Amino acid sequence: MSRTLPPLETFRFFEAAARHLNFTHAADEMHVTHGAVSQRIKRLEEHLGMSLFRRSGRRMLLTEEGHRLLERVRTAITEIAEGVEAIRSGNRDRILTISMVPGFATYWLMPRLAEFIERHPDIEVNIRPTMSLTDFTRDEVDMAVRFGPGAWPGLMAIKLYNEELVPVCSPAFRGRRLARAPGDLLKVPLLHDERQPWSIWFKAVGLDYRDAGQRPRYGDQTLLLAAAIAGLGVALARASLVEADLESGRLVRLFSQSVRTRYSYFIVYPPGSESTAKIQVFQEWLLDQVRSGEHKGAIGTRAGKSVAGRTLRLVRRRGL
Repeated sequence: MSRTLPPLETFRFFEAAARHLNFTHAADEMHVTHGAVSQRIKRLEEHLGMSLFRRSGRRMLLTEEGHRLLERVRTAITEIAEGVEAIRSGNRDRILTISMVPGFATYWLMPRLAEFIERHPDIEVNIRPTMSLTDFTRDEVDMAVRFGPGAWPGLMAIKLYNEELVPVCSPAFRGRRLARAPGDLLKVPLLHDERQPWSIWFKAVGLDYRDAGQRPRYGDQTLLLAAAIAGLGVALARASLVEADLESGRLVRLFSQSVRTRYSYFIVYPPGSESTAKIQVFQEWLLDQVRSGEHKGAIGTRAGKSVAGRTLRLVRRRGL
């Protein structure tokens, strides 16, 4: 037997209005206007042929029929929510959500990710590229890959690899008249990463350079490298992120001198998560990729040292 019902969303409007006993407050919760709530309630009352709310002075109250309907609606909404959560919980075992900085996701992970997917078709990898810190209790993230000191309060950290900085530019930069000595870079446009000052590389090659906030400056390696490929200047790049661009010829490396960064890449997750199967599988795959890169002589990874010396660190406060 078919039953004609108002749109199901109408009952969400009714539940909010009945809970607040105020159409304006219900409208704020539903992100609509007062009039939209009023119209939905009016149509529901017309469909039922009875009033659901009544006025008592300046107060709004539910009628007896309104109370009876509210009980049924709340029960239905609760059952729907529980059903959705049950389905979501079943999917959680196969969906792996990872937070990471955009540059690492774009230049290091994506060229390798197809191999993981082919090996583990039962795990769906969901990448969240962001520069923001991850709150594992709020953001529904399983694990993260971060570039930092390796000590994040309340979290486990496993070193993935150390990083080095190298100067790179487009082969067509300055009409292919590329710098021949490190000192020549003092005379050309330099692209600045807000987190990696040029001064540390110049110091490593014995030159004095003062970083006085010169422009242009970029907040992420993705934009920095795009600017270098476009021929806007010379970038001080993280070596592991420019492997593909160097191999393809989109970028060229200037000089053999490099400098180790103060920070490294780390796999990070809350304590206890290391026993989760999907995290274990992806973590071991990441470490295998680093080992493989070292065996192939991949630029800047130094995987042997970083993997051999990896440790778990547990500190006191949550957040990454």
